[in-house]
This record gives sequence, C-alpha cells and structure tokens, in this order.
Amino acid sequence: MEELHTAQCRSPSAPGSGGVRLSVCGADLSRVGPARIPEDADSLNALLALQGRLDELLATNGPPCVGSCGRLVPVAQYFVDLRVVATLILASWPEASRFAATPALAQAIEREAVQRMRDSRRRTRRGGSKTPYGINSLLSPMESALTMGAVLGIAVYVLEARDKNWTERVLRPFYDAALALNRDAFRRLARLPGTSLALQQVLGVAKETASTLSPEIYIRGPRNG
Repeated sequence: MEELHTAQCRSPSAPGSGGVRLSVCGADLSRVGPARIPEDADSLNALLALQGRLDELLATNGPPCVGSCGRLVPVAQYFVDLRVVATLILASWPEASRFAATPALAQAIEREAVQRMRDSRRRTRRGGSKTPYGINSLLSPMESALTMGAVLGIAVYVLEARDKNWTERVLRPFYDAALALNRDAFRRLARLPGTSLALQQVLGVAKETASTLSPEIYIRGPRNG
C-alpha cells in the first residue's frame, strides 16, 4: 500500500478479511471544508432519515426498482432522476421552498441557489457568454453536505410521491422556471442520459406510448399533501 499523506483519509473503501489488504479512501481532507451540522433536531432527523433511505437503496441486497414519478424504475435510473430534479430545485428556487423539511434546510438551499446564480452571472460577465448554464456546471456537486441533503430531501419526496399527476403539477413549475433561465441547457438536462422515461414524460420532453400506459405503479412513498 502506498504511503499516505497525513491529511489523507485512511477509512477503508472496500471490505477485507483474513490476510486481504484493504483499499483506503485516500481523500485529501485538507481540502474538505468544516462539516455543517443542523442546529435543530428536526433538521437533523430529516437528514438522517434521508440517509437511511438512500443507504437502503444502495445496499447490495437493496431493491432492484424504486418509484419515480409514479412508476417503478431501476434504482440506477432513479439516482439520475434525483440529480436532474435536484438541479431543477436549485435553478427554480424558491419554487420548491414549501417542500423543505424545515425552515433551516430551506435557508441552506436559499444560500446555495443564490451563490450559483451569482457564479453563473460572473461567468457571463467574464466570458461574454450568453449561455453559462452548461450541463457540467448544472450538475456540479454542492460543497455542503447539509445543503445536498436539504435538496435531495425535496427531490426524494417529490419523485417518490404516489400520484404521477401530483408529481407533474409540482415539477412542471420547477422546469418552466429553469427554462426561463436557459431553454436549451435545461431541455438537455431533462433528457440527460440515464433519466427514466417516467421523469421525461412528467417534464413533457417524452410522450406516453401504448407500452407505457399501464406500467407497474409504485405504492410506497410519501403521501401527497
């Protein structure tokens, strides 16, 4: 095993037993900002519940399919759907503010959304570009795990709702607001490779066909309120 710098993470990244040597994470912890922990119990509980849900889906013995927009889709597609919806939540903020689990988590998303808008405007001024919303920049990860959890919490709630029509009524305003920023970029995002047909239909970039009129309906998920 290579010698690690003292600032690199030594947490095992793969299980081992007996004489098998473990691989380690190796992440440079000197580049990781301080962890932000929500101060209120409700926010912390919401984030822990979200982590438990995602861990359940990613477990080796986890389900092969999960609900997205009222349909059962492969888990891999569901996680691509999450990325797309999380991006729409940020781009259209505060459209989704009423779905934040707590006011503190809504404030965290607000800070991130405002900062991303400032960054995009700064890139426009510096480069003279009229289209600063590239797919890579749209999908760039959030630096704060707190903010990421806050956004994903809303995305999970909306995607796993039982009623496809409700999900469509919720997501369309997010998508429309994003299109107002840059139509071409966000239409490409809606068709991101790996997204489920169910999400594309809800966003209106794919049509229902005879073969998709009666797929399995997902029966687990948050109630629509």
